[in-house]
Amino acid sequence: MKAAAPMRPRYSLRRRVGWWLLPPLLILLAINAVFAYRSALEIVNRAYDRSLTASIKAVGERTHSLAGEIHVDIPYSAFEAFEDSAQERLYYAIVAPDGAVLTGYPDLAPRELPPEGGEVRIANAEYRGYDVRLGAMRKRLYDPALKGGDAVLIVFAETTGARNRLARDLFFDSLRRQLALIGVGAVLIVLALRSAFRPLVELRNAMRNRDEEDLTPVPGGNVPNEVGPLIDAINHHMERLSAMLVARRRFLADAAHQIRTPLAVLTTQAEYGLRQEDPAEMRRTLASLLASIHSTRRLANQMLALSHAEAINGVIGERAPVELTALVRDVAMDLVPLALKKHIDLAYEGPDAPMTLQGNAAMLREMVANLIDNAIRYSPPESQVVVATAAWGEEAVISVCDEGPGIPPAERENVFKRFYRILGQGDSEGSGLGLAIVREICWAHRGKVTLKEGEGGRGLCVEIELPLA
Repeated sequence: MKAAAPMRPRYSLRRRVGWWLLPPLLILLAINAVFAYRSALEIVNRAYDRSLTASIKAVGERTHSLAGEIHVDIPYSAFEAFEDSAQERLYYAIVAPDGAVLTGYPDLAPRELPPEGGEVRIANAEYRGYDVRLGAMRKRLYDPALKGGDAVLIVFAETTGARNRLARDLFFDSLRRQLALIGVGAVLIVLALRSAFRPLVELRNAMRNRDEEDLTPVPGGNVPNEVGPLIDAINHHMERLSAMLVARRRFLADAAHQIRTPLAVLTTQAEYGLRQEDPAEMRRTLASLLASIHSTRRLANQMLALSHAEAINGVIGERAPVELTALVRDVAMDLVPLALKKHIDLAYEGPDAPMTLQGNAAMLREMVANLIDNAIRYSPPESQVVVATAAWGEEAVISVCDEGPGIPPAERENVFKRFYRILGQGDSEGSGLGLAIVREICWAHRGKVTLKEGEGGRGLCVEIELPLA
């Protein structure tokens, strides 16, 4: 015996949604943090670069040349802007057109010379092991006596410690606000998920508190649209279960009612036989008892076939290709002995070409057998029963016609009811289940059954239309 597969552990949909939302939020926070730090550093550099530019231009305004001699007067204002950054180092250099350092640090020079138009170029650099922000400007002195040109190079460099500290302070202030927003967002997400799943929790509680026989539809008005298809599927399944329970209760009630009379007859006949001493009378009683047993057995078989025929049981759900022509012919051949016993001519008419449909072969065989059996039982001796098959378009047609008493038009709908029999017709072995079985099987195969008068207005002709594969 195979071991049952282990059940997979349940998971929380709310927790799964939460875990799907949290990592993207953290990733977005990390990306935003990178951009926020870069933005803060850019803003700080822009502010500090204004001071650096002002210092360079202030020195440039105090630098002049006369008769080939350059005069440099560095004003106090050039360093005033950096007094607040006492921990920072400031380097400068003023280089003559011929490359001689007029004042400042001789090894301080930009990577690329700025243009001579007086534009200040600022870039990141490294000087004496420090990261610096280096600004440079070339100012023309318009002195033809100068060698190597008439533009002097002014260079200022400031270490970036204060800039970085201010940028980090701005970044952490922004990050704290973002974390606070994410915290508030997480709380709102939890509250939103709780509110969104509250109808499902209420639905769960309502289903748990239901009576075990309550199969009424689940109300879906208060559930989200995404759960609507699930509710519809549950209601459809409960509708089928309700129909199945109704059918089984009706079947059990009908079976209990119908089996009571044959059992009572069998009991009476057995008690009567026990009281007899004449062997001939005992044989007649046993013969009558045997006939009652045959009738009861046929009733039980037909009741079992009817329970199987109902599509709600799931038996009809087992479908496979069925060759209908051969099936009808085989069933007719099986019932030839019953027709010969009543001196009835049982004929079959059908095409040579096969007709295939999707269905349950056992149930289709039961349907055809009940049709032919009814026709034989209700036909008088020396008459004819004709079984025919034909194909019309996408439909397969099975017809069984007899020369019996027929069924009045007013009774043709009633004969499909269970245990319904027309008074004065048929033999004592009839149970009133044959046509009920036929219609259940026909409906289960999406077919249609019709009762018509026989040829010449005599007898009954039953036609069944089934869709071909």
